[in-house]
Amino acid sequence: MTYFRELGDDIRRFFAGNVELLVISLVATGTLVGTYYHFVRIPRLGPDWQSALELVGRGLAFLLVPLISLPFLRIPLREVGFSWGEPRKWLRDVALLYVVMLPLLVFAARQPDFRQSYPYFSLARLGWRYFLLAQLFQLIFMFGWEFIGRGYLLFGFARRVGYSALLVQMIPFVLMHIGKPELETYGSLAAGLTLGVVALRARSFLPCVLLHFAVAATLDLLAVLHF
Repeated sequence: MTYFRELGDDIRRFFAGNVELLVISLVATGTLVGTYYHFVRIPRLGPDWQSALELVGRGLAFLLVPLISLPFLRIPLREVGFSWGEPRKWLRDVALLYVVMLPLLVFAARQPDFRQSYPYFSLARLGWRYFLLAQLFQLIFMFGWEFIGRGYLLFGFARRVGYSALLVQMIPFVLMHIGKPELETYGSLAAGLTLGVVALRARSFLPCVLLHFAVAATLDLLAVLHF
């Protein structure tokens, strides 16, 4: 009985004052995992369109599920980075980082494993209309992903643990890249931290959406053009 009493005391002490972080962790993790195992399948759709539908669905879930939890947590949208933040600051950050990334993207696009993985949707090879449609699908997904990662999770934790939240949001970002080319997966370590810093500097996750999408769209374009 003493053991169980001590165990109960320890659990109560752990959760005391950390309920908000617990809820944010459960909502973010549950959404990431749940959308991986549960998605809509429409038999008449080909595999290319099915994967696009799944990606759009996951992106919308990444956005909507955390948004639903915010009123219960009594957290305003602005405090999870859902604002324009400081555009004068983050526009320069995004432009500089994109210029730095461009030669790396050119190098990556010439590697065999990247050629097999990109464009993300093979339908992007069917013509420019399909290419633009594929980019729209990616943009929807990345908006949701950046919100749940660099908005909800990062700013939600930063309210309590400060800059240590950078490490919290980096972990799921890296795990989401497992299965992609090895160079990209290792690069996501640096990219996750960098995007987190950009978000905190900007007080918004929107610059991360812009930069992440620009990098992905450029890689798709290079792949389609066989650069």
